Amino acid sequence: MNRNDHLIADDDGYGIDTDFVSAKRPDLSGSIGGRMGSNSATPGAAMGPQTAYTSSSLPGGYHSNTLDEPILTTIARDFGKVGRKTVQVLYPKGRDNALQEWDLWGPLFFCLSLAIIMSFMAPGQQASAVFTGVFALVCIGSCVVTLNCKLLGGHVSFFQSVCTLGYCISPMAIASLVSVLAHRIIVTLPVVIVAVGWSISAAVGFLAGAQLANRRLLAVYPICLFYICIGWIIVIS
Repeated sequence: MNRNDHLIADDDGYGIDTDFVSAKRPDLSGSIGGRMGSNSATPGAAMGPQTAYTSSSLPGGYHSNTLDEPILTTIARDFGKVGRKTVQVLYPKGRDNALQEWDLWGPLFFCLSLAIIMSFMAPGQQASAVFTGVFALVCIGSCVVTLNCKLLGGHVSFFQSVCTLGYCISPMAIASLVSVLAHRIIVTLPVVIVAVGWSISAAVGFLAGAQLANRRLLAVYPICLFYICIGWIIVIS
């Protein structure tokens, strides 16, 4: 027996397990694209990326593929959603829970509109400071009110609350526009009062589902203070 035969003989007790070699490897393809790497799929029924994106369970409430649509169609759809949510704020009785699908385009639009209008009302040297102050007040105030609601145990997501508070600024933006056109305190003051009440009523109504129980007053107070501060800035401007 030569040296090679001796090594082979010694290896018989530690041979490679044939069951391990013949075992089928697990399918690591995951569920992306309907297991495109799986051999169990029938010919012609395999789901590709295009089919996976056109399923009825797409995030964001979309029920069709939006990757290949024209940009103008996408913009028109987004503007339509912003318009429906704005109407829902301005006419709360007809609410259909559209604000549950949060977005930040509407709040950003109303925040910029309010800041731009307020900067037009300010003196020339203070325009940039007023724009920055109003924009920061709206953004930081929305975050603070949302965090207060969360700390009180409210069952509402952060961005959904910011979205709701941002859309409820729309009456304030309308009041600031009226103030620019009227230039009279006798006209501006009643409009601002109505706008503040409208914004508070809409925000409190939409956040009613936060389930704050006996802490509701602690959550409503910062909301009232937030919109009253914005209204006061409109009046003194």
